[in-house]
This record gives sequence, C-alpha cells and structure tokens, in this order.
Amino acid sequence: MSSGNVIELNSVRIQVRQRSADKRMHPRLESDDRLFTQVVLSADDPDLVGTTLSCTAVNLSVGGIQFRTNAPVPTGSLLDLWVDVSTRPGKFFLAGEVRWSRPAGTTPRGEQQWYIGVQLKTGAATDIIDWREYHATASIP
Repeated sequence: MSSGNVIELNSVRIQVRQRSADKRMHPRLESDDRLFTQVVLSADDPDLVGTTLSCTAVNLSVGGIQFRTNAPVPTGSLLDLWVDVSTRPGKFFLAGEVRWSRPAGTTPRGEQQWYIGVQLKTGAATDIIDWREYHATASIP
C-alpha cells in the first residue's frame, strides 16, 4: 500500500469536529452596527412580548444575526428587528427566531450582557430580499 492511500485518522476527526461545531450556513460580516428588536412571541417568557431592546450587532449574514444586548431572550422567541447598517442609508426591517442565547459578561458599569443568535425568516412584510442583495454585494472582497 502506498503512502498516498493512508488516511490520518486524527486529522479527519479534527476536521469533522470543526465542521460539526460550526453550524453556520453563510459567511459572516463582522459588525458593530446598532439594531433594535421587539419580542413578538416568547413561549418561555410571555412577559417579554412587546419588549423593545436596543442592541449592538456582532456579525451579520444572509441568514442570521448575532447581537449583544442587556437582557436574555429565550430560545424559540420570535423577534422583529430593525437593523441600521452604517454603510447603507435606511434600516432593514427583518423577522427572525432566537436560536441561542448566552451570557456575554458585564459592561464597565456592571450590567450583564447577552449574546443572541437569530435565524432570519422570510416574510412578505420584511426587507429580507434587500437584505440578501446587500449581503451578496457586501461579502465580495
């Protein structure tokens, strides 16, 4: 058997772990743009419905947004989002579902921060088509 037919199992295991750990479907654009989100539905915390949060984007993609805010939002919550991308005039109105939420540490003033991951949803009354077009041109180097 030639050395070209030998598969290094440790390197295969590492590659599989890396792919399974990163569930991202689309490339991300790093961001620190402002956004606002309003909780539309939250089965785990109905008192959050109608709450509007001021947030800071961490990264943006065609299919999702990661942002930082000062309140936890339960997984499965439905959100309306208004994203103000600094490189483009106007705001995007989007809708999405919280896929994950985790603590992000505290601010210098001692306030707890949270990272929230949102999967964007297609909706007739949203700017999802414009959002996708923006990302198609913004991700070109």
